Amino acid sequence: MRRPTPEQQAVLGNTSRVRIVHAVPGSGKTWLVAELIRQELNNWPTKTNGIAALSFTRVGGDEIRKAVGHDLGHPHYVGTIDAFLFRYVVRPFLQRCFPSYAAPRLIPGEWGAEHWGNYSRTQKAIVCAGINLFGCVFIDEENGKAVVAHKPHPAQPLRPLGEPNLNQVKTAKNQLWKGSGCLTHSDAALWATKILEHETLGAIVRAELLRRFPLIIVDELQDTGYFLGKSIRRLLDEPTARGVLVGDPDQAIYEFNGARPDLFDQFRSIEGSVVLPLSHSLRCACSVAAAASHLKDSGGSIRPAPRKTGRTFLVRYGNMVADSYRMLEALTTVQKSSVVKVIARRNLTVLALSGRSAEPCPKLGCRPLNHMHRAVSLFYQGRQVAALAAARAALDLVIFQHEMVEDTELQDGGIDPSRWKRLVVDCLLSSCAKGPIGNLYDWQTAVGKIVEEKLNDFDLDHSLQFTAGGLHPQKRRAWDRSLCGLPSSGWHLCNGAHRCAGHDCSWCQR
Repeated sequence: MRRPTPEQQAVLGNTSRVRIVHAVPGSGKTWLVAELIRQELNNWPTKTNGIAALSFTRVGGDEIRKAVGHDLGHPHYVGTIDAFLFRYVVRPFLQRCFPSYAAPRLIPGEWGAEHWGNYSRTQKAIVCAGINLFGCVFIDEENGKAVVAHKPHPAQPLRPLGEPNLNQVKTAKNQLWKGSGCLTHSDAALWATKILEHETLGAIVRAELLRRFPLIIVDELQDTGYFLGKSIRRLLDEPTARGVLVGDPDQAIYEFNGARPDLFDQFRSIEGSVVLPLSHSLRCACSVAAAASHLKDSGGSIRPAPRKTGRTFLVRYGNMVADSYRMLEALTTVQKSSVVKVIARRNLTVLALSGRSAEPCPKLGCRPLNHMHRAVSLFYQGRQVAALAAARAALDLVIFQHEMVEDTELQDGGIDPSRWKRLVVDCLLSSCAKGPIGNLYDWQTAVGKIVEEKLNDFDLDHSLQFTAGGLHPQKRRAWDRSLCGLPSSGWHLCNGAHRCAGHDCSWCQR
């Protein structure tokens, strides 16, 4: 049985109402969270309320379950902060607090709503200057008003909107929420704070939530966005709440997407809170700890693990791809029998280093085929859930003229939802089997025919007015470029020549 380190024991034995744990890399924070849960469960007094163990990502929740050793069932909750707030705050209380808004419908991230053009038959998702409502994120507040940001390009960081775009986006968002109730994760986080701070009902909602979950544990706090953090902070401000917040502001990996590692400083002001360090790494050698300490923004140092050896280099490159290969060559020259592994934070970096990066695939004027093309690309990345969502968006758009069609709308059109899902899978697999024939225009033309044949065989209700021949691309910019179907964010545009020499290509076997 593993024994806690002195620092870990100090956290486990502390009885403060809110414990804020600064955990350096390799300090055993996941084990600590699991051990804390195990200790709490040993003395948990009732079966009518439970522990809420939250993380920013699904993977974080899975790690907590794995470390605990079993899945925590009712009355406890292990999952993401987004799902927790939507399930227990937004969905049951939004219409009670704000009756003029529609019943909330959370759009899962896999559905790629930032690629949608319509969220109903008549309402557009694209507003001023080509900004997509579903790609806008609420990242902060200024003078009590929400700050909205978006990515001008998928590879660029979030950029705050200025007037008049900001006002137009907020107006369109309100119309969306009142008309359809569609909420992105960012929208849901904003509404959670509005509900928890509601002038008349907020106190009741907070009391009910804390009665249900008197202990809230948050892992990876540094990756939490502004409004998610504000919601948790509003709950922990209540004197009846207990909390454990774990993370490291120097390990934030989602800052490019709106994460706020500075939340640590804000939580320190909670009455009854105490800051506890986990500064001793259990896996980092002295050289690694010394290098990491140079990169810390929050001050302090990382204490290395005893009896760990190794060497560390801090390298600044001018050209990422060229300099990385120079470094790899130097390392393999020194130790010819060694295996060198390259690990990167973002998929785009991996694609660039492996020679598989490409400019975004051009759009040839047929939105359903754009969705289906994205579905095939995602499928060959191994992202099957997202691929199915993109394929579903393609078929929804063809028949219903908008994405995110609900089961009730399918049934109104005489379609069994389970049969519709099977059709989506069939169209996706058939499109994947087509392979990278000719150029982008040729491929989309062929896939359009496949989808139309599947829809014709599906025996649609005559009221849906599907007419074959409408699914075809246009000869727009770069329509004639040759393709090499690598599993990347888009088709690999080769300008007439394969660029996959030197590595295995899953499509052309070169």
